[in-house]
Amino acid sequence: MNEQLNTTTSPLSRAFNMVRIQPFEVEQWMDRLETTPGVLNVAETCAASVSVDDLVHMCEDDAAPTPLLLSKKLTYGAIRGSEPLRQRVASLFDRSSDAQSLPAENVLITQGAIVANFITFYTLVGPGDHVICVYPTYQQLYAVPESLGAEVSLWRLKEENGYIPDVSELEGLVKPNTKVDISSTLFPVTRPCH
Repeated sequence: MNEQLNTTTSPLSRAFNMVRIQPFEVEQWMDRLETTPGVLNVAETCAASVSVDDLVHMCEDDAAPTPLLLSKKLTYGAIRGSEPLRQRVASLFDRSSDAQSLPAENVLITQGAIVANFITFYTLVGPGDHVICVYPTYQQLYAVPESLGAEVSLWRLKEENGYIPDVSELEGLVKPNTKVDISSTLFPVTRPCH
């Protein structure tokens, strides 16, 4: 390849110049404690795990094909997710929405929300951008944009407001270079217990 690599804007260059992200404290804590036998984990940030049998029983359509084909060879697989899976996800959207149909080519399957979040930030955010993020929240939502060179303003939820976001405070955080507003919260996990 004889093309010159643009050292300021190419994805490869950005990857080599990324700032180190601080360790995710909640992940380190969960790595130590979430599988402790006999302990009920009330701090989980994910949906409950399900077995393939559970998944089959959740299906509302008895005529639908099983989610697991036992005769299929296990390969690395399609980078964007298998076509049948992407079509099924698109059809779930179509059934639950009055919006325009979602084409399967617009569906990207990831290995969890952390990958989907990273891809979103890496696509939308860069040096000179501004990001607003509700806080407290999952550390990735503010640490990754910062590592990509964005200025991050935390939209802090307050106990005296019942941890309900104050829209007037959000208006004060918006800047001309604001690119993303991350309004994801961990309710009720972040709400202190009294």
